[in-house]
Amino acid sequence: MNNKMLPVVVVSMLMAATAFTAAASGIALINEDQFGADWPFTKSEMHLSCLPGNAVVVMDVDTAAMYPVNGPANQQAKRRGMEPLNNVWRDNPEIAGTKVSISPVLERGLRLCK
Repeated sequence: MNNKMLPVVVVSMLMAATAFTAAASGIALINEDQFGADWPFTKSEMHLSCLPGNAVVVMDVDTAAMYPVNGPANQQAKRRGMEPLNNVWRDNPEIAGTKVSISPVLERGLRLCK
């Protein structure tokens, strides 16, 4: 990426983060240490939030990319420019072809909806 593109990228990331925060009814920083072996992501920390309509999402702390965690979030994904959850969802090392359960993160996200 050339230096002329850097300000555009930074502004885009800030706008996405601002939109995410403004739309969020609650937000929490979650990380691998809190969940231990149950951590379902390939990133070591994420922002967890509940958007209107009980849409639970996570957001990459470094890139501001947003990912849907549940059905209501999937319904909003295209409109909000979300990335596919599979991009950051960790493979289950114990059962080939499956992912680590997202349930603990979803449960915590739904608590933010209240």
